[in-house]
Amino acid sequence: MHTPCLRAASAVLIMAAFFTITLPAQPPTPPAAPPPPAPINHDFDFWLGEWNVTTPDGKPAGTNRVESVAGGHGLLENWTGDPAVGGGNGKSLNCYNPARRQWQQFWIGSGGGMLELAGGLHDGSMVLTGQHLVRGQPILEHISWTPNADGTVRQFWEQSRDAGKTWQPVFDGLYRKK
Repeated sequence: MHTPCLRAASAVLIMAAFFTITLPAQPPTPPAAPPPPAPINHDFDFWLGEWNVTTPDGKPAGTNRVESVAGGHGLLENWTGDPAVGGGNGKSLNCYNPARRQWQQFWIGSGGGMLELAGGLHDGSMVLTGQHLVRGQPILEHISWTPNADGTVRQFWEQSRDAGKTWQPVFDGLYRKK
């Protein structure tokens, strides 16, 4: 014997099963695209490319491939020093850190040398500085990359071993696109 409540409950279950089976499923919402890099993330884009690097007197210093990584949020440098001048290899990762409001570079060379630098654009040049210890002595590093009107880029690196009173050039390279 079926009671009216049991018949109503059965009808609801049958309708629920019908709608569950016959109604098309909603397509999943695609994930939101990541936001594009902020304009400041492109301050160092002038360094992107495949480069032949020479010293100020025109002698080969090495080659460099600088590529955009992480959806335009960073640059990866791939340095190969010219073996004729004892050049080593190395890589750097460069990005703008919004929390610190500065560009940062982490470099490691094939000889085990490491640099951590920070800074930003100054008068059209990317200028990064840092300090580290070498055999217990603090060394200040100052490296600038300056784009030139002819499409070349000058990298000038200097060090101070006396807290910035005097500076010694370490590297002066002119980057020309391959």
